[in-house]
Amino acid sequence: MDELKVNKSFWDFYAEIYDEKKADFDKYLRGRSIKTLQTFFKPGQNLIEIGCGTGTESLEMIKYGCKLTLTDLSPQMLKKAYEKIGDKARYVNLPAEYIDSFKIQFDGAYSSFGVLNCVTDIGEFFKKLHTILKPNAYFIASIINRWYWGDFLFFALGITNYLKKRLKGWGYISVDGKEYNAKANFYSVFKIKKIASPYFELEKCIAFPILLPPPYLKPKDRLPEKIFKILDKIESALNGLFPFKYFGEQTIFIFRRK
Repeated sequence: MDELKVNKSFWDFYAEIYDEKKADFDKYLRGRSIKTLQTFFKPGQNLIEIGCGTGTESLEMIKYGCKLTLTDLSPQMLKKAYEKIGDKARYVNLPAEYIDSFKIQFDGAYSSFGVLNCVTDIGEFFKKLHTILKPNAYFIASIINRWYWGDFLFFALGITNYLKKRLKGWGYISVDGKEYNAKANFYSVFKIKKIASPYFELEKCIAFPILLPPPYLKPKDRLPEKIFKILDKIESALNGLFPFKYFGEQTIFIFRRK
C-alpha cells in the first residue's frame, strides 16, 4: 500500500477521536495559532487551508470574515469539518501532494499542527503551492520541529522517548501509545527555509511552544494556573527571538510567496 493510502486510512480513523485527542492543543496552542493567522490575513480574503482536520481553525477564520476552501486527504475529516461549518466553506478531498490541481490563485494559505510533516515530498509541495498563490501572498504553517530542546530533558527524565524519532528524522505516528503505519518527517527551521527558498521568502518564525511543555504532557493540568500564566507571558516575549525561535516543539513559519 502506498504512503498516501496509508496516511488516508490513518486520518480517516483518527477523525472520529481527533477533537478529543486535540483538546489539550485547544487549551492554549490553538488560540495562539488562530491569533497568528488573524494577524497576517485580512477579512474578505480568499484563503485555502491545507489539511483542515475537523475544521476548528477554519470556523474561527470564517467568523473573522475570510472565505475558505478546505482541503484534506481524509474524507472523514472533511465530514467532521462540515458538521461544524456547514455551507459556509468549500470542501475539497485532496491530498496536499496535489495542491496544484486548483486552477485559481488564492489570497493566502495556511496549514496547522504538523500537516506538512506528513507530506510525502515537501519540496514538491512548496513548488506546487507557489502556483496557486498570488504574488506576495502569505503562507503560514506550523511544522513539528526536529530540534526541540525539551525532548532532551523529557528523555533524560524518562517522560517521553520522542527524542529518538526526532534524531532519526522521522517516526510513525502514535495514538495512546500505539504506533500506526502513518509516517511523520521532522525538519529543522533551516531545512524548511532552504526547501521553500526558491518559491517563498521566510519573513518570520516562532517557537510553538518553547518554555511551556507540549500539549501531550497536559501542562494546563500539571502546572498551577499562576505558573502557567507566568511561563506563557515569558514565552510570548521569547518565542520569536534568537536562538529560542529555532528550538520549539513546533515552529510557526510565516512565508511570503515570491
